[in-house]
Amino acid sequence: MLNANRLVALLGLLLLLGSAQLLAEQRLLDRVVAVVGEEALMESELQDRMQMVRSQIADRGLQVPPDEVLREQVMERLVIDTIQLQLAEENGLRIDEQTLSGTIDRIARQNNMTRNQFRQAIENDGMTFSAFREQIRQEMLISQVRQRQVGQRIQVSQQEIDNYLSSPEALEEEGREFRVGHILIPVPDSPSPEEVARAQEKAEELLNKIRKEKNFQEVAVSASAGDQAFSGGDLGWRTALALPSLFADRVVTLKEGEIAGPIRSPSGFHLIQLLETRGGSEQLVEQTRARHLLLTPNALRDEKATQALILQMRQRIQEGESLATLASEYSDDRASRQSGGDLGWVSPGQMVPAFEKAMQELEPGEISQPVQSRFGWHLIEVEERRQADVTDSTRRQQVQQLLSERRFEEEVQNWLREIRDSTWVEIRG
Repeated sequence: MLNANRLVALLGLLLLLGSAQLLAEQRLLDRVVAVVGEEALMESELQDRMQMVRSQIADRGLQVPPDEVLREQVMERLVIDTIQLQLAEENGLRIDEQTLSGTIDRIARQNNMTRNQFRQAIENDGMTFSAFREQIRQEMLISQVRQRQVGQRIQVSQQEIDNYLSSPEALEEEGREFRVGHILIPVPDSPSPEEVARAQEKAEELLNKIRKEKNFQEVAVSASAGDQAFSGGDLGWRTALALPSLFADRVVTLKEGEIAGPIRSPSGFHLIQLLETRGGSEQLVEQTRARHLLLTPNALRDEKATQALILQMRQRIQEGESLATLASEYSDDRASRQSGGDLGWVSPGQMVPAFEKAMQELEPGEISQPVQSRFGWHLIEVEERRQADVTDSTRRQQVQQLLSERRFEEEVQNWLREIRDSTWVEIRG
């Protein structure tokens, strides 16, 4: 039998051994698996990330790869994310609590849940809500640092926008269709140089004939070897992508009635004419031609004095002076001052809200009451209004955004390789 003292000592030893074993397990769990710059990544972080990835893969009904494969992939992603978070910190980027909470609330609404329901769903999946918040915060920081570091590299030229707008892809998106006339001057199989030269010469003669005096479709009926010759070479209505690739790029640059060719192909020489176009959409907006006089508070003239002065200016206009003359002399808007405050044609959304609201309420020839915006105090005069087709400018803006987004995705991958190569990383297993 053990006496009480020996029993207490034995229990103490067992507890000590148990604590040592638990501590050893914790240390094993939290061992350093990688060093990124001066930051250590722990086994527990890697295991948490692997568990999260396993759940994501399983939720999509896919087979989870073996642990050794998954570990390597997740480790690399953890390293890349750590580098990006370090850059975010170096650049002083922060996500405040209000912004973070608002983002989480939006995610909950997108999943048709209240905040409490969403929190419960997160915890039911085995993740604490605080860990989820931290994950979202990190993702937002990574997004910010990418926008800052990569966004400034992206430049889209006007020529690139022009090239895209004339591409079959863009025209297909717009819903545009083309009716094209076609003439084929054939060459035999395995033609001799002389046969090719004769066919080209005939195509050029027909082109000159059409340009001088003849109807394209009449020439097609009498001279074309194409399948649609007896229909005047009419290929019918087709989208840009449905046109023969041989001359699709030419067609989309033509104006109605214009002719292109001769275009060489293995079957011979082609002449094409754009007969008609249809589809696409125009976007009409009401534009306003306006001018203004701006007075901005400064060190010598406070808000109250500026407001009093703008009222004096309006009184002078009512007494017969023109806003244009006063703007040329007094306006603090340097961009429009030399032109008497002329703003040109203004489309909706171009001006700050207070200015736009006041401008829209004016009739042509009318002068506004003093209008306060973040720039100061304005007097606005509307000269005329018109309906304008802004389809082209709107489309160009959309294309610029599209090309920027495409290039951003490509450039992000280049940037990630750069920051990975320039950061000291030690993988410890």
